[in-house]
Amino acid sequence: FDRVVLAMPHPQIHDLLLTSGLAPDLRKTLTAVHVAPCWTLMVAYPQAMQPGLPHLGPQWNAARSTHHRISWLARESSKPGREPIERWTVQASPAWSTKHLEDDHERVKAKLLKGFAEITGIRATPTHAVVHRWRFAQTQTPLGRSHLFDEALGIGACGDWCLGHRVEDAFVSGLEMALALA
Repeated sequence: FDRVVLAMPHPQIHDLLLTSGLAPDLRKTLTAVHVAPCWTLMVAYPQAMQPGLPHLGPQWNAARSTHHRISWLARESSKPGREPIERWTVQASPAWSTKHLEDDHERVKAKLLKGFAEITGIRATPTHAVVHRWRFAQTQTPLGRSHLFDEALGIGACGDWCLGHRVEDAFVSGLEMALALA
């Protein structure tokens, strides 16, 4: 191969490249990145639509939270073109997700449903509730530049963790990596 580009979670790239002969300055830069996990709860309440009410629960559609378990909530059903089913995505805080990383999925679901009810006032039993554990989800300390590339080895790395933790960060990182190789 002439060049290899790694576009995957930072911890996996870190483990691969630390033993690859990567230039010392790039190795040091890569080691400074910190990524936290995130437990995510997705719930649906099809029975929640009530006459005269456009939705169940609070009058807001998304919020950052200071709750000890939950850092972000979004009413997915408020987005244009969605079916009239009350749906929410709930993200646990990095600290809580780290502490409960290996907990049983059912236990995590129960804890996040309780926190969701405390924040929103929605205490109905959802008809759909599932949790997903993202081990490498929330970049706490990004790389601070769009990508890494070691010319001598012909190895590059890109991803959301280079610039932040959003999908837009992943897009910009990948685009900048491609432009650097062109």
